[in-house]
Amino acid sequence: MKRLISASIIAASLMMAACTTTVVARPPRPGLVLVEGRWVEAPRVGAVWIAPHWERRAFRRVWIAGYWRY
Repeated sequence: MKRLISASIIAASLMMAACTTTVVARPPRPGLVLVEGRWVEAPRVGAVWIAPHWERRAFRRVWIAGYWRY
């Protein structure tokens, strides 16, 4: 009886070890970015939207418009 139980435990563990799953995923779509109140798709993969901001230049503050960085 002891051998039967241990053999069934070993068989069950071997059956569980043989389970596999294959996942096939396609590359993600370029994400949408909120640009000035509307959702826009990036002009190309890898582009990052730099939001408009104030920047300090030569003791003044200058407004920099938003732009895409590649």
